[in-house]
Amino acid sequence: MPGKERYRIWTTAPRPYRIVDRYAELPGEMTLVLAPDGRDTGRAATEPQEAGAAAPGRFWVLHTESGMRIPAADVSTRPLLSDGQVGESSLVELRALRVPCGPNACRIGDRVGLAGPRGNGWNLGRAAGGELLLLGWDSGLSLLRPVVERALADSARYRSLRVWAAGAVWSAAPEGPRRPVPSGSITPVVDGSHSSGELVFDPESAVALLAGPLRLALATARRLRGQGMEAARIQVAAHELIQCGSGRCGRCLLETPEGPVRVCREGPVLRYDQLAAMSL
Repeated sequence: MPGKERYRIWTTAPRPYRIVDRYAELPGEMTLVLAPDGRDTGRAATEPQEAGAAAPGRFWVLHTESGMRIPAADVSTRPLLSDGQVGESSLVELRALRVPCGPNACRIGDRVGLAGPRGNGWNLGRAAGGELLLLGWDSGLSLLRPVVERALADSARYRSLRVWAAGAVWSAAPEGPRRPVPSGSITPVVDGSHSSGELVFDPESAVALLAGPLRLALATARRLRGQGMEAARIQVAAHELIQCGSGRCGRCLLETPEGPVRVCREGPVLRYDQLAAMSL
């Protein structure tokens, strides 16, 4: 049945890695630097592997020796391939989400398995020929870092690139024909009463990628909609809604106008029209 296929359980065998460095992010999160462990456990044939680098924004699952399964986002500047291997360098960085508390969780030297990638990431093709807006709060900047690098490497694909990063604004545009003058502007929502960094854009051609605390991203998405941007052109990172990361628990299920959506399947990057009804 289509429904069973849509929500089938991933069973890909993880590839072995060793933790060679770690540093804290926000409470409950940390970034891990991994190196291949030299042992290949193989992988199940139930999840087809894709060629090339995984799309930014998708997620991976870390399997620890104690049996924990930890969702993680790829924030590496090095290409992490879709079979869990790496290109150009043997090291890769992942931001582990909701790491269990305690000194014995994900220590340097520990062996972990890495399975993925899973879900859907940023749809950069949607912005081809138009403006690409990237809006990242402190906790979401690492999720946008691979996107910035890809966009700068292929800048001729976009009319312009504008970035709002925790209050700072910068932009880049390739040499080319005269571009329309932006007709919209917003100041992204931040905690507290102070908000800084006005972002200007063309609502008809821009595609916005938002990463950070979900409540701030959704509030900012509403401001973009108020300036005339279509909801389907706004993409929001919903990584914080991922629970088990395996498709088993069903706790990431959302009710949307299009029907039920599982963040670990249709996300973790979702269109704003799928999230607009959420209140956080």
